[in-house]
Amino acid sequence: MDFLKLLELYLNRKDKFKKVEERAERRKAYFKEISEIDGNTEIPINQKKAFKNSAAQKLTGSMLVNFALVDYYSKHPDFNNFDVIAPLVAFWDDALVKTYDQNLDLVKLEIDPVAYKKESRNLKATICLLIFASLYFFIASNSMINYFSTNFYISQSIVGIVYILLTLAIVGLIFFIVTLHLTLVDLKRLVK
Repeated sequence: MDFLKLLELYLNRKDKFKKVEERAERRKAYFKEISEIDGNTEIPINQKKAFKNSAAQKLTGSMLVNFALVDYYSKHPDFNNFDVIAPLVAFWDDALVKTYDQNLDLVKLEIDPVAYKKESRNLKATICLLIFASLYFFIASNSMINYFSTNFYISQSIVGIVYILLTLAIVGLIFFIVTLHLTLVDLKRLVK
């Protein structure tokens, strides 16, 4: 295991610095663009809001993010990587309660306990359903392949390949849903 980590570090050593440089350049361009938008008095307020949202989306690479969320995390003293955190939090927007001040700046984020539990419960139910489906596919594989090959006159090897691909797709979907659940669990740490 340690050898794999060392190998990964060796292979990514140059790429890591390049990514950090690119992030720094994106941040500089973002703050420069925001200051230009704020400094321009000829642009109406609604257009300023749209331009700021576009700048925030360009910085984070996510269409879910808006300027208020990025601005909140950039000013928050507990978080450094605001451009990484904002898309994660924005994905779970339905589970959040946002408080704005009179200038429509985001001043407080809280987790809505009812919506959070609902999202968590739905993800857990989906994971259980997919695990049961994959177990069924593993257990009944031989009988299912024989059934499809005899009733639809398709070669067993072709049905077997399709069956394996379908089973792998379900397993991949399980990993994806587990990752989503982990980001939901991490939301408690990211919302302060």
